[in-house]
Amino acid sequence: MGRENMLAYKRVGNKESDVTLVFIHGSTMLKEAMLPLALEEYNCISFDLTAHGESAGEEPEEITVFAEDVEYTIEQLRKNKEASDKVILLGYSMGGAITCEIAIRKKISLTGIVVLSSGGNLKDYTPLVDDLKAVPAEQFRAADIVGALFGLDTPESEVERIAGQFAALKTEDVTGYGDLMASNRYNNLEACSGIEVPSLLIHGNNDEIVLPMAAVETWKKIKNSQLLMIPYKGHAAIFEDTELVKQKIGVFVRSCTA
Repeated sequence: MGRENMLAYKRVGNKESDVTLVFIHGSTMLKEAMLPLALEEYNCISFDLTAHGESAGEEPEEITVFAEDVEYTIEQLRKNKEASDKVILLGYSMGGAITCEIAIRKKISLTGIVVLSSGGNLKDYTPLVDDLKAVPAEQFRAADIVGALFGLDTPESEVERIAGQFAALKTEDVTGYGDLMASNRYNNLEACSGIEVPSLLIHGNNDEIVLPMAAVETWKKIKNSQLLMIPYKGHAAIFEDTELVKQKIGVFVRSCTA
């Protein structure tokens, strides 16, 4: 028997919709941080990942363990009629790697995936995290890397707003450090060629935390995939240009579910 760890979640939008969008947050984050991307016409569910926020369990060291708990929770939500058969996963940063892994594993049925500022290989495209390995976990502060989130043309007012949002909706720093290390271990790029569901990748072309080539290489591997590279935006592209990202996601969801 596999893991049976039910994740905490928040559900918003149209709960009667036959399309469910499941949001998976990134390193250092909590479920509430993904809600700005929710599309109100769909049943939108955002998870606290294992050992984050209201979710129980020990911090996983591998992306595959996070993936197992997401799969189990989606299965339970389907049984409880809180999630529909048509599920589209939307994962940001570490959540994007989890999304790729779930699509590769094919343990649950999916209608599509959206990979945000991430890819199927984070091991080779996260130099900032490589540098953090020399920092003891107990000394890490998420606030120290917030400055690397932004692109070249982000106004100072937006930098302050988004940085404040990250600070307000983050997990404990030691957990965030574990997230970054788990992400940095993940490379299943070759297996991404086995992803069969429609896929959308969105990335900022000035991302310094997950380099843009992570998205490009993943896009090349997935046959039925699209790539949106947002000029001048960084790792926080989905918060720097939220309306553009939501518009693109909406078009993609409609194409998957028509």
